Amino acid sequence: GSEMCIRDRIDGEFLGKVAGSEKKQTTIQVHAKQRDQSGPSNISLAFCPLKGQRLDFLIQKCTEVGLKSFIPVISDHTIARNVNENRLNKIIIESSEQSDQLNIPQIVSALNLEEFLHSLKKEDVVLFGDISSKNNDLTQFIEDKNKNYILFVGPEGDFSPKEREIILKNDKFKSFSLGKNILRSETAAMAGLVLLNFLLN
Repeated sequence: GSEMCIRDRIDGEFLGKVAGSEKKQTTIQVHAKQRDQSGPSNISLAFCPLKGQRLDFLIQKCTEVGLKSFIPVISDHTIARNVNENRLNKIIIESSEQSDQLNIPQIVSALNLEEFLHSLKKEDVVLFGDISSKNNDLTQFIEDKNKNYILFVGPEGDFSPKEREIILKNDKFKSFSLGKNILRSETAAMAGLVLLNFLLN
């Protein structure tokens, strides 16, 4: 007789009641639809993996803010080069439920910088958080709210000179600053996502 919410990631959220329970099977009778499945966000986060709890914190809090997907990028200065996708997926699901979101962000397999560049599609706009940039106005890059926006946050110690040259020469990358303060990677990711969600959604 216990009531519960059921989410299937396709049709939305339903209210159900436990009609029966056996050792290997529980029967739930669905009797009302609570919410339709909403469309996924058009914001992704490309980030250089952090060590230990800081990575968990980044995944948890950015999921709460709301985004479409996480894209780990291994750069020259990235310290944590092994990404446990299964563990991070558990954090993503828990954080999605805690923040009452029907859409669960995906985490893609880690890419190096060159692979990340090749993976970009025509409709992608990459917003590059760059402490050296003098531009702090994101609105000039939000010309079409239906495009795919990727917030790109670098590693601690920044990108190598060679990587910065590659990034700044690429037309898809729009360089902007999150302020004068030097932010930790997880702080920059959260701050950037809050701004983007405000401007787009």
